[in-house]
Amino acid sequence: MIKNLTSRDEQFLSSLSRIQGRIDRATAQVSSGLRVTSASDAPDEIGPLLQSRAELALTEQARSNLNRVKGEVDSAEGALRSVIRLTERVRVLGTQGQTGTQTAAMRQTIAAEVQGVFQQIVGAANSSFEGRFLFAGNNDQVEPYQVDLTQPDGVAPYAGTAATRSVADANGLLIPVARSGQEIFNSPTSGKNLFGAINALRSALLANDETALSTANKNLASALNAVNVQLTRYGHTQNDIASALETASKRSLDLKSKISSIEDTDLADAILELQTGQTARQAALQAKGQEDRRTLFDFLR
Repeated sequence: MIKNLTSRDEQFLSSLSRIQGRIDRATAQVSSGLRVTSASDAPDEIGPLLQSRAELALTEQARSNLNRVKGEVDSAEGALRSVIRLTERVRVLGTQGQTGTQTAAMRQTIAAEVQGVFQQIVGAANSSFEGRFLFAGNNDQVEPYQVDLTQPDGVAPYAGTAATRSVADANGLLIPVARSGQEIFNSPTSGKNLFGAINALRSALLANDETALSTANKNLASALNAVNVQLTRYGHTQNDIASALETASKRSLDLKSKISSIEDTDLADAILELQTGQTARQAALQAKGQEDRRTLFDFLR
């Protein structure tokens, strides 16, 4: 502690300290690019700043989740398109097999091709994305289907479960992510069992049964329509996710802009403040150095 300071000296040191504080703050702003680095820098703005940062973190997490789910939904939609394309081939084969000029041997050959296409369809139903089986519902670590032509549906019992997963958008609203394979490929609902219709068609061809062929072809057409409905639903989900991503991106940009307006420094103002402070400090020191330090004895000589 400095002792025996005059009142004038104390005022000088106090002023110099204030000037140095301005210089230090301006230097920190120029070097960091931030106007607010602690609560004391802008007490009235800390609340809105922290709130905006929290909202930004939630928005960025939602956007990350949506992007991950987008890949999953896009893959599922692509797999369904493949199933529909393959099923169209089965329909062509079924129509050929139902023709009255076909012999039993010809129908057996067609049945063999139907079986081959059916196996490809089951393969598409077992599609996965990043280690997750797309149509296994919540039990997505297990392949949902195994071909078993001795079963009515041509597959072993469904190994998946119901699908209840969803993803939240930036507003917290939930978007359903997937549907179970049983909803899509072998529903117990009449007219919606694609696997059952294809296997019935294969069996009718092997049996050379024209009546059964006619029924199987009708059921196949109905089941294919049901799969197309599911494809449309996946399309809606894709649209919902795309819209949610757009909203999240816009919100993220707005929040970053708001945060920047609070905490970022105006570089030109900070540099001007730094230069002004340095000039004021230099002037103060020069003025102090030039003060008349003569005493009364100097005048009496």
